[in-house]
Amino acid sequence: MGKIFGVVILFDPQEDVNRNISSYLPFVDKLLVIDNSEPSAKIDLGEIEDKDKVVLIAEGINKGIAIRLNEAAAYALSEGASWLLTMDQDSFFDESNLMLYQEYFQQYEHKNNVAMFGVEFERRPSGQNNNETVETYDIITSGSLVNLDIYRDLGGFDEALFIDEVDVEYCIRADLSGYKTLKFKSIYLHHSLGAVLQYRSLKSLKKTSRVLHAPLRIYYMVRNHFYVNKKYKSKLSGPFLKQRRNDIANRIKNNFLYGNNKIKLIKYLTLALLHYKTGKMGKLKNY
Repeated sequence: MGKIFGVVILFDPQEDVNRNISSYLPFVDKLLVIDNSEPSAKIDLGEIEDKDKVVLIAEGINKGIAIRLNEAAAYALSEGASWLLTMDQDSFFDESNLMLYQEYFQQYEHKNNVAMFGVEFERRPSGQNNNETVETYDIITSGSLVNLDIYRDLGGFDEALFIDEVDVEYCIRADLSGYKTLKFKSIYLHHSLGAVLQYRSLKSLKKTSRVLHAPLRIYYMVRNHFYVNKKYKSKLSGPFLKQRRNDIANRIKNNFLYGNNKIKLIKYLTLALLHYKTGKMGKLKNY
């Protein structure tokens, strides 16, 4: 099976980051903690056991997600690792789920054809634990195990995306190259999807949970959504394409209806469409 390395990418991390890191550190042989904060955050790893496993990289530069994942994968390959566990700073595993993840991953017989394993993150699975998998593009970067041999064959993550759609694009490309991307249906990852707040529905007047994002994040979501759709327009169809359109429409709608900075949102939506059409990708600068 080979060595498993890990990477967690930080951006202005909160106090719970050490707890989160400690939850999956036993899974990996070495963990890269890459700080994307500008300037670098003051990161104290003093509370973490097995600190000798941790390599901290803090350059004071935000290079986004795709570039940092590629840097981590290159480092892991240079150290002879076969798999890379990729994590977000706000994600963590319960001990029981981590143990099951290790067990199911080790038991899976046909790893050589799996580009990425992922886990559930939106709803905690109910029912009996088992190692059932489902083939899907709906695998987020956090909590995923990347097959580094296949990663090398695919050419890495698409650095044009900076942040958002990095995982979906990779899964689509893997599938088109004949590889699988599988989600373990019984493994649950605690993961924050954004600012979840209670708002009264304008239709039913009942209070419901809404996930809101900063206008800049909406910029990346919208621009990269169209970029990926265009890149694979001959391959994306049916329920998956419809789901993607509905998801991005709901994100925009929720921020318009319940967000508190509609003028800035309009500005970034306009920029997202303009930059998509003109091919301006990567990190948004000077806005």
